[in-house]
Amino acid sequence: MVSETVNKIEDLISEVAALQKEYVARLCFKCGAPCCARVHYLFSEKDILFLRLSGGEQKWRREAMSKKGCWFLGSSGCTLDTKSRPFICHHYICPDLEEEIKRNDSKVMDVLKAKFREIGHLRSQLWAEYLDET
Repeated sequence: MVSETVNKIEDLISEVAALQKEYVARLCFKCGAPCCARVHYLFSEKDILFLRLSGGEQKWRREAMSKKGCWFLGSSGCTLDTKSRPFICHHYICPDLEEEIKRNDSKVMDVLKAKFREIGHLRSQLWAEYLDET
């Protein structure tokens, strides 16, 4: 059960990343105050569990704690593999990004929101399945 849930989450993360990709590429690099430059460690317990169970990249860059913004923000964007990013990095859509998505295709936001809800549900399910198996 756990591996099936991990696979479903991985598939959905790939789908939401693909849906957002062109908009993120167009807007985020031009943004004067990108969210990634204003936050620090965002991994939740569910993110860490997912990474461990999925075999995702686990980088805990403590040496970067003094760096302003996300530890994984490089000169050309996020240095983490898409599936290794905290869920909030996929789920959070700033007002400018949301406006851009809606302006180009209003249905994409509805699809994204539905997929985010499904991922959230599956992350809770994964937590419960993991606890039941241990």
